[in-house]
Amino acid sequence: MIPSTIYKLSLVVTLAATLRGAIPVLGTETLSCHLVEEVGVPRSIQQTPVRLRFTDPSSLTPDHPETAELGTLLFYVSDPSGKLLSSDLSDCEMTHHLPQEVELDWVRSLTREKRSPLSLGKSWYTLSAKSEKEGNSVSAVLGPQGDQKDHLTVSLAVSSASVLVKAQLGKPLSLTCGMWRGQQPRFAVEWRHRALGDGKVLYAYDGWKDRVEVDLPGYQMNFSASHNKGDVSLLLEKVDVSHQGKFLCTIYLPYIRAQRDIQLQVIAKPRVSLLPARLFARPGEELTLSCEISHFHPLEISVDFLVQLPGESHPSLLPGTSLSTHGHNQDGTYSMTAFQRITASHNLHGARYSCRVSHASAPNGISRVQTLQIAGVSGPSLEDYMYLFLTALFLYGFLSYLHRKAVSFCRSPKEMNDRKSKSE
Repeated sequence: MIPSTIYKLSLVVTLAATLRGAIPVLGTETLSCHLVEEVGVPRSIQQTPVRLRFTDPSSLTPDHPETAELGTLLFYVSDPSGKLLSSDLSDCEMTHHLPQEVELDWVRSLTREKRSPLSLGKSWYTLSAKSEKEGNSVSAVLGPQGDQKDHLTVSLAVSSASVLVKAQLGKPLSLTCGMWRGQQPRFAVEWRHRALGDGKVLYAYDGWKDRVEVDLPGYQMNFSASHNKGDVSLLLEKVDVSHQGKFLCTIYLPYIRAQRDIQLQVIAKPRVSLLPARLFARPGEELTLSCEISHFHPLEISVDFLVQLPGESHPSLLPGTSLSTHGHNQDGTYSMTAFQRITASHNLHGARYSCRVSHASAPNGISRVQTLQIAGVSGPSLEDYMYLFLTALFLYGFLSYLHRKAVSFCRSPKEMNDRKSKSE
């Protein structure tokens, strides 16, 4: 063999080995889950380790078969969407899924023919997981693929951008929910709110008939986006305190369904004021600082009083703060007042007193500051001047009155008669 040919072959082999190491082999990604099921009498919860190995959706036979560890279930899963399931997911949990008809007005049209496929008689599963990197969560229905029990495929998936949403009171809000249904044209969407008990249906849409079955005031959905992009997000025209709780986005296909839960927390930033508006006292006088906090939500809140003395670089916490009971406002928010008693002294002149409020609506906190002024420490104050002016005015009036009385008393009877005659 010619030496140049040997070098060329060596180069090709090296490049092939490099590319093989750089490009992941299809079907080698895995996801660890737990199968949760009720077993025994009395019923108890059993969790069985599961390993999902992702395979090429076009192939029923994996390139590299493997065996699971003892006590671990192994499933080969194909994801036709190509983006819903990955090894980046965490908190993966699986449960058995029972395909069945649903007796709801907005779902009946999906199974009107009463002819279910034979695959419904095999094992089906629901998978729920979330992405730590992206923050979104997904629920997928895994159905049988082919005749092998350990081969599954994604038949339906529902995803949400977050499991917890914080919304500003009085603002519009879009609760994101996306679906993947493959080529299945029949689907229905249901949005339900649950605060206590089963809750109520807010919006229901039969996508097969293109008909809205339930439409409560204040809620909307984009029908075009649901058909074209799988976007079934719910728009709240104005967030209210009553919206606090769990929203459930449920997607129905013939005989199967998937659901995502979104916890909504309503946030209202408190209005904070520190009274009295002008902090003035005389030495030895007791003052009560009032920190009024109103129209906040949720109820959990903390209030601290701090003081920064003249010459100090940082404030210090004051003990002995007392709180009033919280009051309810008409819009569902809360109000309360915090109190702090202080005794004025000369060394507190110029001290900065602050009320600091910590609440979910304000990650950096809210502070209000007042500076204490002590009478007579740095010369007469405005109040002192006003007091002296009023005192002088009173003395001037009183002395003028005494002067008139004295003059009238000291006049002789003749002078009084002369003044009376002149007046006549």
